[in-house]
Amino acid sequence: MITIAVAGLLALTAAAQDDGQQYRILKVGGQETMSGYLTCWLDLAPDDKTVGLSSTQSFPYRSFAIDDEEHVSKLDVGNWYAGSRARFSNTGKYLVLQQLYYLDFAPNKDRPIQYEIVDFTTGKTVRRFEDLFAAALTPDERTVVTLDKDGVKFTDLATGHADRARSIDRTGNAVAVSNDGKRLAVAHRPTKDEVAALPSVRNDKDAIKHGVKQGQIVVVYDMATLKPLYTLPELFDKIFRLEYSPDGKDLWIHAKPHTRKSGNPNPNQSYVSVADAATGGMRRTAFPSLALYEPDFRISPDGTLFAIGSQGGRFMEVHLYDRATGAMKDRFILSYRIFEKMASKAEFPSDGRLSIIFLPDGKRMLMTFGNRLIEWTYAP
Repeated sequence: MITIAVAGLLALTAAAQDDGQQYRILKVGGQETMSGYLTCWLDLAPDDKTVGLSSTQSFPYRSFAIDDEEHVSKLDVGNWYAGSRARFSNTGKYLVLQQLYYLDFAPNKDRPIQYEIVDFTTGKTVRRFEDLFAAALTPDERTVVTLDKDGVKFTDLATGHADRARSIDRTGNAVAVSNDGKRLAVAHRPTKDEVAALPSVRNDKDAIKHGVKQGQIVVVYDMATLKPLYTLPELFDKIFRLEYSPDGKDLWIHAKPHTRKSGNPNPNQSYVSVADAATGGMRRTAFPSLALYEPDFRISPDGTLFAIGSQGGRFMEVHLYDRATGAMKDRFILSYRIFEKMASKAEFPSDGRLSIIFLPDGKRMLMTFGNRLIEWTYAP
């Protein structure tokens, strides 16, 4: 399934983009120059009115009301050179900041990073964590779930005290908490018995050996008891991100093959697999990406479209898929054609990370483009 999806993606990169697409370039804060505030991450607040942007090189975090990008508010948070993945909490009271690196993938090793929980109103850091592989704030905004070399821990956000009576003594790479707060998904390295129990590799000695060495599994736990509910019935490559979809229907698994894995046509290839959030069954869709950095991915307000960042040759791209079928519907290439709406060719940004959000009108999306934003009307 994933091989077919990637083959289609590679074929598509040779096709021309439709010249009839509607888009415009937004100058955030009215900024005219292309230096400074290189945006690395976007997010839409739960109020569906506020857009947040994190930047590289320790520039302040900015936010603005939709359709009023010239008037921005600023917070001095994060202060990491390559910026942060900044996501709003369930109510929008907090920002969850994950440290980013320019060399984003340490492809075959685990890289400990920093996380911060910041009060969005005051900009005050509520909690800071070092040397984590992953972290998530629970939907009730009371507990920070952290994953480090020792396993999963639960820290009270208000006091900073870890719950000594609750932990999972098994490390991994990624965590996600379900929207109702009742389930916890964790990516682990598997044991031999766990690999052997997977339907796709059962009784295949070579596959079992490879799975133990390079594969990963996803175990879903009951948050109340921390007992395993089920293991997803698939062996994954190295998992970089787990996320429950906003509507609670899907569990997304973003993984990237080992750099020395045979049959890998592109070292930048990664993919998002989809599991049923309720049952753990794997869906028949997968969404590939050739992004140089860990790609951003989102769904449209009505839940029918899945967007993911990718790379096509020299230029970053946004690919738009039918969420149910996995069929590509459209794509947007951040190429030199954008010169048409820029004051000069000197304004074309030379680097940056592609992040995307859908706007709540169900017609437009925003994407990063240096210190500008591109507003694409994907459903005119």
